[in-house]
Amino acid sequence: MGVISRDKGQINCIYASESDFGKQLEGYLESSGKDILMINLSKTMPTPTQWQELAKELKTDIKEFIDFSEVENAEKDSNFDTNDYVTILENNPKSFKGAIIVNGNKTEHIKTVTEVLSYFNIDSSGIEKTLHTKDPNIDKTTENDNFV
Repeated sequence: MGVISRDKGQINCIYASESDFGKQLEGYLESSGKDILMINLSKTMPTPTQWQELAKELKTDIKEFIDFSEVENAEKDSNFDTNDYVTILENNPKSFKGAIIVNGNKTEHIKTVTEVLSYFNIDSSGIEKTLHTKDPNIDKTTENDNFV
C-alpha cells in the first residue's frame, strides 16, 4: 500500500503554480466534476517517499520531473542520486515539469493541456470519446440550438 491517497472521487494534482501551465490547470481539472486537491510545490512539497512512489508508479526516474533549464549549476546529464533530485525540486519548485495527476489507481505525468483532456478521455470539443464506435450526437436538443 502506498503513501499517496487514491480516491476515485478526488483528483490529486501536484504542480508548480509559477508556470503558465500551472496557472491554467485548476480550471481544466474542475471540469471533471470531482473533488480536487491542488498541491502547489511552492507551498507544499511531497516527501522523498512520495516522490519515489510517484516515479515508480509512472515507471520513470525523479530526474524526468525536472526542467534543468530552470536550475542553476545542474544539467540533464548531471549525475545525481534520487535524494539529490528531490533536493533540486525542494529548492527549485518552478523547475517541476507539468503536473502529476492522481485519481484512484490512475496516475499520469502531464505536460500540456491536451494531455489533461486526454487524461479524462475528452477531446478538445468536450465530447466524450467513444473510440469511434458511435457517431456524436449533432441533433438539436433545444429550439435555440444553431449549428454551422
